[in-house]
Amino acid sequence: MKGLEMIYLDNAATTVKKPKSVAKAVYNSISSEKFGNPSRGSHDYSLNSLEGLFETREIIAEFFGVEDPLKVVLVSNVTTGLNLAIKSLLNERDHIITSDAEHNSVLRPLYQLEDLGADISYLPLDDKGNILVENLEKNLKKNTKAVVITQASNISGIITNLDYIYDFCIKNSLLLIVDGAQGAGTINFKLSGRKLPNMVYAFTGHKSLYGPQGTGGLIFIGDLKPKAVFSGGSGIKSFEREQPNMLPDIFEYGTQNIHSNLGLLEGVKYLNGIGMDRVEKKLKSLTDYFYSEVKKNENVVLYNELHENSVPIVALNVKDYSSAKVADVLWNKYKIATRAGSHCAPRYHESMGTKERGMVRFSFSTFNRFEELDYALEVLKKI
Repeated sequence: MKGLEMIYLDNAATTVKKPKSVAKAVYNSISSEKFGNPSRGSHDYSLNSLEGLFETREIIAEFFGVEDPLKVVLVSNVTTGLNLAIKSLLNERDHIITSDAEHNSVLRPLYQLEDLGADISYLPLDDKGNILVENLEKNLKKNTKAVVITQASNISGIITNLDYIYDFCIKNSLLLIVDGAQGAGTINFKLSGRKLPNMVYAFTGHKSLYGPQGTGGLIFIGDLKPKAVFSGGSGIKSFEREQPNMLPDIFEYGTQNIHSNLGLLEGVKYLNGIGMDRVEKKLKSLTDYFYSEVKKNENVVLYNELHENSVPIVALNVKDYSSAKVADVLWNKYKIATRAGSHCAPRYHESMGTKERGMVRFSFSTFNRFEELDYALEVLKKI
């Protein structure tokens, strides 16, 4: 147990262990007293922030294979981003297709649209938690406007077949909005190399991009004309009644979080330094190892098969215990941090029959070690 005083296996919620450069960037940006309001002056304090934000956009654009950094909108988290994308591009007359694997960051904005009159259809899951994307065609209607879908489930870790969805959206001239909360930073994913539909990719900074909490963004692909959701100071066109309608200004109202975004910049640099092929390989090896070993425990209930295409998540239950009880024991007795309950994905748990019980989620990062997993596996045998 030496060196394993606390084992953090809740990285799908947020990565607590960050590169040192991330904390240093946030601290230095404040302590240096060099960063003011971007786009609000011609002095160095304002220009430093403007340049810092643009560098952050540049590295994010490069990371995801996007040519134009101004297609990258910086927001406070993926939930904010999804709300902005959904509410700026969809309305009460639209039919929208989503899935039973979605997080409430997708579901609740769609429910709000539904309350106004929008029509929502849900792709079901099979008994292993796979989204049945082949059901897209049968859900298509004359007024279908968009598909809103997770890149990877935050419970099963299964990666959605986006290539299939791309082709469907292109064929039917549909907008695609992707919740990339679990995919960004865990898989080598590029928004280039093939034809894409009009789409918005939403990501968050505080998970596997190793940025601070309070960071995230939207990436716009294609010819989209979003409407403003919130309005306020922009630093430009101040005498106009409306929020400036160009990207990224339409969604970057008020003062930007320059300090945290400079931390996000360093988080992405950390991933680039390792190389996403190596990152993906390490995370897969951790996940494959944990899954294959925990499967040998006859007291553990697994709900998903080990998937070739998955992010570093394994969800399970132990005997007849509630997930909350198991997670409490793991933390209070053994100092192993996991996540129990519904994981803000209610339709997933309804589909899998775990609405009341929930699941215990183990999720990994590049900072986890195999000896940590071995200890967690031994503890699960004791429970």
